[in-house]
Amino acid sequence: MSPSFRCYGLMDSRGRWRAWRFGPTTPEVQRELEAEARSAGQVLFASVQTFAAPADDITGLAFWRQVREQYTGDSALPHLAPLYFDIDAEGDLDRALLWARTLVEFFVTQLALPEPAVRVWFSGSKGAHILVDPVGLGIQPNATLTADMKAVALELVLHLAAEGEDDMTIDRAVYSLPRMLRLPDQVNPKSGLHKVELRHQELCQLTADQITDLARQPRGSLWSADDLPDGPVPAAAQWWSKALARARQPREFRIRTAEVAGLKVRPDGYVVDELATADMPPCIAGLVKTAASPGSRNRVELQLACWAKGAKLPFDKALTLLATWTAANRAELSADNARAKAESIVRSVYGNARYGFSCIAARSAARAVGVLSRCNTCRIVRPRSLRQVYSLRIRHDSQWNPPERISLEDARGLTARIIDRRVAAARADRPADCAARRREDPFRPAGSGRAQNTGRLCHAHT
Repeated sequence: MSPSFRCYGLMDSRGRWRAWRFGPTTPEVQRELEAEARSAGQVLFASVQTFAAPADDITGLAFWRQVREQYTGDSALPHLAPLYFDIDAEGDLDRALLWARTLVEFFVTQLALPEPAVRVWFSGSKGAHILVDPVGLGIQPNATLTADMKAVALELVLHLAAEGEDDMTIDRAVYSLPRMLRLPDQVNPKSGLHKVELRHQELCQLTADQITDLARQPRGSLWSADDLPDGPVPAAAQWWSKALARARQPREFRIRTAEVAGLKVRPDGYVVDELATADMPPCIAGLVKTAASPGSRNRVELQLACWAKGAKLPFDKALTLLATWTAANRAELSADNARAKAESIVRSVYGNARYGFSCIAARSAARAVGVLSRCNTCRIVRPRSLRQVYSLRIRHDSQWNPPERISLEDARGLTARIIDRRVAAARADRPADCAARRREDPFRPAGSGRAQNTGRLCHAHT
């Protein structure tokens, strides 16, 4: 089923958001929101992604928070988006436009995409937005599409930088779900300029001042849906297919890491280990002790099994824990049937790398059954910055073994020995006159009577 829903947001002149909405991508909904934005003196944004229909029927506008978990959780519904780029060069619009021309030239010249399939907007401030038609590229809806696009976009920028645009950059932070972009012809409150669409000829020939003048009033859309490709363009689709395969290859190795280590792989492909100890977090302990209503029992059973997997409980112990809870909360099942249901859940969780303990999911299940979690005092869950796990090495996975835990004292000794060997090797390779020279911090001003270190060695490795 083709994605047909979108996230919408209103922002005031001080940059403050109202609660994001979620609704159909119909002209009626957009006109309704545009009228609301005008009456409130606010700016209308919409997600660059469009989403598959949620599980609950929505005819009008709902709030994004009501459906968010359906598109970002473990069983996320698919979404679709054009391949998009946000190009900013703070204080240098000419440079941002140069980078935009480079990207447009790649898609039009090398991939043979028609001009309507590579649309360009002046953002109304300091850069440009480029959206490449998903049909022309052969992009298919997927739950991990935005994460894939980030990898593809960054790889392309590195390729173009190697071709001559050595300082070319794009905004890496825009590859989030949902990514809100100001709608065309909306005003940027900081500059007072509109976000306006540009033809490729205008992008290539007009100066930054001339483009700024164009943005003093709305321009409307320069292309219609009839101008877009009605199918994949062969060269473009082939490029996207190969780039997507390269982007997803590390994810496949991360999934294997999760399977080997018994951990969880997130929808974006990264392996996480959220539990610092095998102790039971307060939210899980509350679920074990609390009776759940019929509408919440499946959710609780899943989170108990996910915690057991994350805590590295043996299968039998996880089954005993869940079977006891299921028998107590499902009076309609016999003891044997309750155990059979629990076994089915545990097997599914333990056998699928997509399942594992998630602090957010556990808290949500706890709230659903009235359990209050004291997350600020919990020391069982790792801080967010320490949850991600390194993956298997590409092309070396068959020889890879999970690392064994060692003591802090042994780790320090091992580190010291490695450093000693590297220092000794560096001294042996260094000429005598350099070995006698005092090493300076390249970022510290030279003292009186000393020459400033140029930092060439440091810069050569950055």
